[in-house]
Amino acid sequence: MELLQKLRKLPGFATLRAIVYLRISTDREEVYSLSEQLMECSGFADKFGIEVVAVVEDRGESGGTFEKRKMAAVFEMVTEGKANIVLVGDRSRFGRGGIQLNQAWEKQLNEIGGYLIAVKNPTDITTSSGRTQRDTDDFVAQIQRNNIGDGWQRTHKRRWEEKLPHDGAPRMGYKLCEKCTWHVQTLSNGKTVRRAIKRCGECGGALQPDWFRGDALAEFARRWTDGGESARKLVVEMRNRGVTSVRGNPMGENQWFSALDTGFGWGWRRKRTVPARGRGLTRKYSTNKPDTFDVWEMGKHKPVIVDENGNPDLELWERYRAKRCQPTKVIASDRKVKHPLSTRLRCGRPKDEDHPEERCGMRMGAGKSRTGPKGKRTYIDTYTCSGVREKLCKGISVSRHLAHKAVGDWLADQATDEDLGRKAAARAARQQKRENVVAALETQVDRLKKKLSRLTDLQLDEKAALHPTAFKMKQEEILAELEPLEARLELQKRNARLGRAAPPPSTFRRFADAWPKMTNSEQRELVESLIHHIDVVKQPGKKNNRLVIVPYWDVVEEQESAPAVHRAASD
Repeated sequence: MELLQKLRKLPGFATLRAIVYLRISTDREEVYSLSEQLMECSGFADKFGIEVVAVVEDRGESGGTFEKRKMAAVFEMVTEGKANIVLVGDRSRFGRGGIQLNQAWEKQLNEIGGYLIAVKNPTDITTSSGRTQRDTDDFVAQIQRNNIGDGWQRTHKRRWEEKLPHDGAPRMGYKLCEKCTWHVQTLSNGKTVRRAIKRCGECGGALQPDWFRGDALAEFARRWTDGGESARKLVVEMRNRGVTSVRGNPMGENQWFSALDTGFGWGWRRKRTVPARGRGLTRKYSTNKPDTFDVWEMGKHKPVIVDENGNPDLELWERYRAKRCQPTKVIASDRKVKHPLSTRLRCGRPKDEDHPEERCGMRMGAGKSRTGPKGKRTYIDTYTCSGVREKLCKGISVSRHLAHKAVGDWLADQATDEDLGRKAAARAARQQKRENVVAALETQVDRLKKKLSRLTDLQLDEKAALHPTAFKMKQEEILAELEPLEARLELQKRNARLGRAAPPPSTFRRFADAWPKMTNSEQRELVESLIHHIDVVKQPGKKNNRLVIVPYWDVVEEQESAPAVHRAASD
């Protein structure tokens, strides 16, 4: 291909190394699955001798914005020199944000030494015809996105007027009418996806009560609101009864409260008329609690939380709403972690015996465990997996004594590590490079923000104000250029915070000597400054569980080498 021949002649492109980027927002959007995209991109790479170094997947993410996607991680790999090509199925997979936003991100990619190739229609943007084709593809992608958005808005408006929820999917306490079915379509790769609900025409589109889950939802609401019972206790009890989510998964506290906060079980539908403030990721509401919604109307569906007369128990709803939305009074000092390793220990028990590589990963909290024969039992301080309380994990524990001893031994080992100084020097050099990049990005972001501020001030001056259309176009141009810079800056800052250089062996020697004499607070501060997390791995028989300490500098190496969803398989 002429484009690839031209690229290979450029500095840094003699060997083409590609990141395959895959994206799909929803199965309803289009029949273009992730596996089909991967097949096309891999075939293109094999045909033209391009080495695939990583595959990055974005599931359920809209192409209208880049902020919530993994594109910044892709750019990070290109910046590190691990890849110089980004392969996508077509340009709509890269983004549907329009010409300005798409090309602002593409410009950033070119500046850091990368090139975007859409395998369905590769374009050479160094030529006028290639740029014209690129503009056309981006324009078409934006039109498709606008059509999709307009279709959803019309559907939501129609469903609201018909007293239906914004979508017809089953909810906690509700199911589809027995005569309604999912319209199913099979993709070319054999994958089956749900496309739409095929309505029977008799139920009017309203969900029907699922009384097993509905009664459980009502009982949870009454016992938590009026009975004063803890949500944790109720969650465990409901799980023991076999109450699950609509998809059959165990439910935690957040899932139960999310189902109740909608008010759907009482017969309500809700929406907001006051838009969230801010731009991009900051444009969101603080919570989804009932007090953040200002429009409540009764729907067509039958309530499952009812009083003795079968009517919606609105008095219970008001009590629940008041209790749920009351301000939390917690003293700041009470939020501090009291035990040195509570924020660092992670449960390493396998989730499934058939897949031992998949670990629980939940945090471990401090507590006490019984030990010794019956009648002579004593209690010892331990750290235990927090998932045991809600029966999300069978649990794993380690005694406080052994855990603290393991940290002390690790500090002593670091003091005698001959390679630690070399590793620290390499880490410091990398960290300095990152800090330089952060400073450069901050300068560019600050320049664009000042430019945007001057444009806004100019528009407020009646004599010098631009035409509204010209102002909007200029504003969107600046924002499109600002977004990729802010995304890259956020990622670089996060990595810079984690990229702490390992202290020299002499410092570790002082830490190891002082560790047994430190207070809990001092130990906690030291652990938080050095250790990212500690995996507690189950050992066979009655052996003590093994602790694997992962310092910050090892975590950064792992993130930098494999920030993508999975690495490409090596032959």
